[in-house]
Amino acid sequence: MKKVPPPEVGGTALSNLGKKMKTNNIMILTILTLGGLVMNPAAFSAQLPHRPLPVPAVRSTPVPRPVVTPTPAPVPPAVASLVISYETSASSNIAITVSAGQAGAPAGFSIQWMTLADYIALGNRWPLTSEVPNPQASSFCKATFGVPVTPNCAGYNLRPWQSVALSIGDDSLYDNCAASSPCSGAPLLCNTAYVFRASALDATGHLRISDTITCATLPCVGPGSCTYSQGYWRNHPDAWPVTSLTLGTVTYQAAELMAILDDPARGNGLVILVHQLIAAKLNIANGADPSAVQQAITDADNMIGALVVPPIGNGYLAPGQTGDLVETLTQYNEGTIGPGHCND
Repeated sequence: MKKVPPPEVGGTALSNLGKKMKTNNIMILTILTLGGLVMNPAAFSAQLPHRPLPVPAVRSTPVPRPVVTPTPAPVPPAVASLVISYETSASSNIAITVSAGQAGAPAGFSIQWMTLADYIALGNRWPLTSEVPNPQASSFCKATFGVPVTPNCAGYNLRPWQSVALSIGDDSLYDNCAASSPCSGAPLLCNTAYVFRASALDATGHLRISDTITCATLPCVGPGSCTYSQGYWRNHPDAWPVTSLTLGTVTYQAAELMAILDDPARGNGLVILVHQLIAAKLNIANGADPSAVQQAITDADNMIGALVVPPIGNGYLAPGQTGDLVETLTQYNEGTIGPGHCND
């Protein structure tokens, strides 16, 4: 058997072997590189040094952009308009606050009101006219608060941002020297919801009208030990339980007392005080518990002394001097303190 000699190592054989190994290495590196690109797609977008990737031209249809119009900032109600708000209630009146806002109310303002029932019956609207009595709403009424007509009287010509609190009801309107109302002698109905709105002219003559607010009077009590306001006693002389009263140290007969009640105060604090004092004494004579107001009555009689009340005499007291006593007596007559207000 003939032996085959082993391949030669070296020379040409070694050269061929080196070429094959080099080729194999290049193939392996190529495969690894391609595999890395597949596994890492981000590598396709990597920018090679000194060779920026070409950026294809973008050709798209332009989309129109809407024009944005700036929205003006809202103006606070207190700046732009007259504002009316609810404060508190009694059985015969409701206290509200009027705020003039930035424009003020240099000529004063007006208040309108009526029962919520009448307002709803009109389709949640106000009557077409402001006449009183009103053919569309029997409960509609109004009051004007303006420049005082007598000395020692505060007016309602409001400066910018100024606010004022006031009561809508028979007592406060009747003796208010800077207010006028065709129904100042009529108390609000107890336990009844009302609507209110205010209006005023600014310095340029522009009419501003507030929003409409809703609030209600308190329930009445009675019959029995309860109180009536001065408006009730002024309009119901036949219900008086006495024929004379002593105010201070002076005694007045029924006819004189009626003349005093029928005489508006016009800024005279004595008359304002006596109107409430007469009502309080008639209430007590009619059976109302006096404990809540007895000291105020004593203090009022001492303050009045021998002064004779207009129109019977010409006595006078400053409103600021009588204000605290007037407030206490009014609260008693209206039922805020004491046994409570009678159902008129």
